[in-house]
Amino acid sequence: MKHAENVGGRGRRGTVALAGVLLLAVCSAACSAAPEKEYATPDALCGVSVEPAVVAPFLPAGKKISLRPDNGIQGWMLCDVDVDGTRVLSANTKWEEGSLRDVAGDPLNGADVNSATTPDKRYMYAELGGVGLVDCQDPKRPGQQLFASVRVMKKSGSKDEMRKLITAFTESVATPEECARRKL
Repeated sequence: MKHAENVGGRGRRGTVALAGVLLLAVCSAACSAAPEKEYATPDALCGVSVEPAVVAPFLPAGKKISLRPDNGIQGWMLCDVDVDGTRVLSANTKWEEGSLRDVAGDPLNGADVNSATTPDKRYMYAELGGVGLVDCQDPKRPGQQLFASVRVMKKSGSKDEMRKLITAFTESVATPEECARRKL
């Protein structure tokens, strides 16, 4: 009989130990929950419509989002996106001479000359940014083309997600209304 009591005692101790381990696991999971976005993902980047779902992968957790447009140069649009006062994304349009590859080579774009290129040669993109050739002509800017670019300050989304974002942003800039806003 004594032997049976010891076995039963070990079973109770094992059950108590297992309960303790489970309690510790639950507390660890709850205590280390990832921070959340307390703001709504914007549906436009400084006036340029973009689906929130394509912007969201590049926005970190935080309390407040703000967009800072700068349209100080005719035809250019600079848009910084801040979360809790820190710049996390920059979306821009500007007129440039040269090819998509030349523009992608600008270190401020987040893409580079070795970035992935779409089959139609209109977009170059990497994890930190992308550049797109906008279908918009301005007769007062002969020899120049309008380019759109998106750059993130820190790796957050995938290369494929960047392709989707630069494509959506560029296509929105190419609408007749947006194109007209960028002409001289």
